[in-house]
Amino acid sequence: MRMNITKNFSGFFMLVSSFLMTASFEQKEPLAPSINKEELLDRHNFYRSKVGVPPLVWSDELTVYAQNWANHLSKTCDLAHSDSPYGENIYWTSGSASATEVVDMWASEERYYNHKYTVYRSSTGRRTGHYSQLIWRNTTEVGGAMQKCKHGGEIWVCSYNPYGNVIGSKAY
Repeated sequence: MRMNITKNFSGFFMLVSSFLMTASFEQKEPLAPSINKEELLDRHNFYRSKVGVPPLVWSDELTVYAQNWANHLSKTCDLAHSDSPYGENIYWTSGSASATEVVDMWASEERYYNHKYTVYRSSTGRRTGHYSQLIWRNTTEVGGAMQKCKHGGEIWVCSYNPYGNVIGSKAY
């Protein structure tokens, strides 16, 4: 009888220990909604092919960086750039969006872009900076993520390596 109590107590201790270990590994950030990375990459490369620059490749490392920043922004859904070593495009919607819609919104700045003079200037960056980052020739990798905002909507972030929009440099 005494061995039975010890076994039961030991089992109880293991159950409590297991619960405490699980509780200590609780996720602090909201779960990352899945995005269609192939669609996001293909849409970037669609616009790049229009100006004759090489396609981007997907980077899981950049995706992690973008997801961390999207998680941070989702608390307030402010459109703020990170202090990143990468290029960055950010998009917010009060509803939901597809990867194609997000990239198309950035690319809609093409209507203001001067394809005859592709040198990046800070004066034009506000109107065309998202688009020029999409087509920046020296950029080779992209990673993207989305997070649901705390108060509704979605925040999308794409990170680019190496970054574009270098003042005085040609986009392509």
